[in-house]
Parts: sequence; C-alpha cells; structure tokens
Amino acid sequence: MSGTGIGGTRRLVFLSMLAAFGLVMFVFESFLPVLPWFRPGLGNVATLLALMLLGFGGAVEVTVLRIVLGALVLGRLFTPLFLFAFAGGLASVFVMGLAIRAAGRLFGPVGVSMLGAVAHNLVQLGVAYFFVKNTEVFIFIPVFITTGVVTGAAVGLVSILVYKAVGHRFDIGPNWPGRL
Repeated sequence: MSGTGIGGTRRLVFLSMLAAFGLVMFVFESFLPVLPWFRPGLGNVATLLALMLLGFGGAVEVTVLRIVLGALVLGRLFTPLFLFAFAGGLASVFVMGLAIRAAGRLFGPVGVSMLGAVAHNLVQLGVAYFFVKNTEVFIFIPVFITTGVVTGAAVGLVSILVYKAVGHRFDIGPNWPGRL
C-alpha cells in the first residue's frame, strides 16, 4: 500500500491506468522520427504522475509495467533495446525517489524529473559500454546530460499540467513532500 491512503482495487485501477498511459506514450514515441538514441521520454509522464500520487512503490510498478509491456508490444523483450530501457527506467525512478526523500521540497516535480532523466541517460551510457567495451562511448556524457535536463524539464512540466488538469478527479491527494 502507498502512503496516500487509497488501497485495494482503487489503487490497482489507478496504477493500471497510469501504466496504460505510459505504455501508449512509450509506443507512440517509438514511431517518432528522432535522432538515434534520443527519445523525449513521454512515458515518464506516467512514472512521475505515479510518484506524485502513489509514491515510490507505485512509480516503480508503473515503470516496470510500461517498459516490459512496451517491449512485448514492440517485439523487443530481452533485446539490447529492452535492457537499455529497463536499466535506464529503473535508475531514473530510483534517483527520483531518492531526490524526493532527500529534498523533495527543494526540487519539485520538474527538478526531480530532470535528475531522473539525467540518471536514465547516464545509466544507458553504462549499458552501452557493457556491450561495446569501449570507453569512447563516454564522450557523449555532456550531450546526454544536456538532453536529460531538457527532456526532464519538459516531462516535469507536462506532469504538473496533467496533474492539475485531472489529478483532483481521482480523489487522492498528492503524495509529494512539497507543493505541486
């Protein structure tokens, strides 16, 4: 159970809705014509909303569900692309959880999202190194940090807008230490 006081079926339904939303965004994003290795991370809106409303456990569940189901839908389960997404997604949600626990009142959803996006990108570089065994992959660190900050800020802003538009309709208060 999360700290928000919702339980049982209601929590499961809400968690499923967020995972489905994240899955749709994840699949949609896979068809966007963008640069290699660069995705805006639209599925992370669902993770951040879960973090805002259900807490850390709900965010981990939404992240795992959307990545595993997305890999199944796209035929990428247990491929290198799946490993990149899974490792990056877990790193992101864990860093965001730690950031909220340590200083959620300071960062807010945008700052937490930026930290999560940067963690996601850096862990993906680590996974890339695992496959290619060449330290030259780390030359991309500045690019991956910059894109993480930009996309993380966008995801954080979108998450706040979605929360303010529909979050109150679910009759669960924010599970956030500071103001949203």
